[in-house]
Amino acid sequence: MFELIIKSIVIGGLAGAGVGAGAARMYYAPELQAAGAFRTLGEMNACQGDPVSHFSFGFSFYINCMANGLATGCFDQDFLHRVIPNISAGVLLTKNKDVKETIQNPAKMAVVGAIVGIIGLVILNSSVSIVPAYVSTTLTEIFTPAINNFIIVMQVLFLIAALDNGKITGCWGIALGSIAFLVTGNATPGLILGIITGQTIENNGVKSKISIIFIVLMIVIWGLIAYFRGFFPQLIDAFTAAVAMIG
Repeated sequence: MFELIIKSIVIGGLAGAGVGAGAARMYYAPELQAAGAFRTLGEMNACQGDPVSHFSFGFSFYINCMANGLATGCFDQDFLHRVIPNISAGVLLTKNKDVKETIQNPAKMAVVGAIVGIIGLVILNSSVSIVPAYVSTTLTEIFTPAINNFIIVMQVLFLIAALDNGKITGCWGIALGSIAFLVTGNATPGLILGIITGQTIENNGVKSKISIIFIVLMIVIWGLIAYFRGFFPQLIDAFTAAVAMIG
């Protein structure tokens, strides 16, 4: 247990500081970016600088993280992208309601984020470690099908979002989503990158420098992912088997 607590303190502190500062710096995108996410920015903006809203949002997902931890033995991305930034924002806004001096200040968010990360991860890992194995097994049998279905729903939603944003964005979403599904088994990363690439092309034109950079970047990224995942040998084997069946 002692070793678990020490590791939780180190990991929670480092991750909390990075995510806290990253969430604050996302307010200055695209000039400055860090370990933040645009969905985090949108959710924090939805709280409209109200500390109670930030606390409610953060703690609701913390409970969800504890439930997932009981089922899987680890915490998911909600702890980083939702729990730490929102609880940190709630703490800072309790004393000062000026968002420029609080949740949009990377230094303050990093310090509070580190503290929240340490406390949150220590409690999370400690509570999970004392749960009997049979409870974790039962929860795994319940959560795994639900998570698998949720992944499918997310892919459909992102595909609809890509199609709703025009022909160019829709085509890029379908193309990169299909590649992502073939390479990783999950179309969501490809769909998201397809939406970003398509919107960049629509806003700047296909011949603009930024659009060309995005197109080349997508080719390089998915080429590298496919290579390191051993996709190309599998593709060659599939074609070889198909040719043998036809012959």
